[in-house]
Amino acid sequence: MCIRDRIKALNKSKSPVAMGHLELKGFRIHRGYVMETGTDVELFDKFEKVYSGHYHTRSDNGKAYYLGNPYEMFWNDCEDTRGFHIFDTETLEHTPINNPYRLFYKIYYEDTPHQTFDAREYEDKIVKVIVRKKTDLTQFEKFIDKLYSANVAELKIVENFDFGGWYDKDEGEYESEDTLSILNRYIEEADITLDKSIVSKMVDEIYQEACEIS
Repeated sequence: MCIRDRIKALNKSKSPVAMGHLELKGFRIHRGYVMETGTDVELFDKFEKVYSGHYHTRSDNGKAYYLGNPYEMFWNDCEDTRGFHIFDTETLEHTPINNPYRLFYKIYYEDTPHQTFDAREYEDKIVKVIVRKKTDLTQFEKFIDKLYSANVAELKIVENFDFGGWYDKDEGEYESEDTLSILNRYIEEADITLDKSIVSKMVDEIYQEACEIS
């Protein structure tokens, strides 16, 4: 069905609600990245509510809602709320039911004492240890051994990690940019003649593929 036929079908619809697997402009694909191309949401102005899948994270503009994934699939889903929704066909309201289970975990290692570290919660989980401070290799190895003994499903260690932000040890505060934000900021500031929106979309697609296999 061509775009013209799709618009005709939308205009003929008498339903108060539209649901689909839409690629709408201006909504978050996942944390830190907003879709800058795609269909204008104004195309669905005649509907009271619009619900869509496709994007992994929840976001809305008060009328159109991206419901997100029911569970974590890739690393960029980590620490982002997942679940399903109950839709009331009479009131047209929806209620989120959050998924209490997680698959991906990040652990920030800062000379963390292995003796007091409880690794049991990471059994059958996919874990990434991000090393911020490691002054004693033996203690670090014992920390990692404890994770392996807990039967993690997969373990990755990231050292010399570039936070892409700043960390104030005195204040104990940390502000960071996610990977895609850093890449898109670099593209935006780069002196290139190419269409930056196209470059950003290509980078996003490559990043998504990398997350799926990493």
